[in-house]
Amino acid sequence: MKQFSVVKIKSLHKEFKHSENSFGSRVPRVGDVATIIDVYNGAFDLECSDQNGVTLWLELFEAKDADLELVCT
Repeated sequence: MKQFSVVKIKSLHKEFKHSENSFGSRVPRVGDVATIIDVYNGAFDLECSDQNGVTLWLELFEAKDADLELVCT
């Protein structure tokens, strides 16, 4: 997977918690579709937006945090 690829969350292996430091209005959920914003060594910044382009969540995912399905590159 590379920057700007689109992925779907098939399962989560980590509990994400929303806090005052979180960006967006909620935490990631199974079934969410997100864009890879940045790629790090073994991790990704993922952003999920609504149909109007408003960010629902922006989180750092490590490879072990979720099973992701590549939707498009």
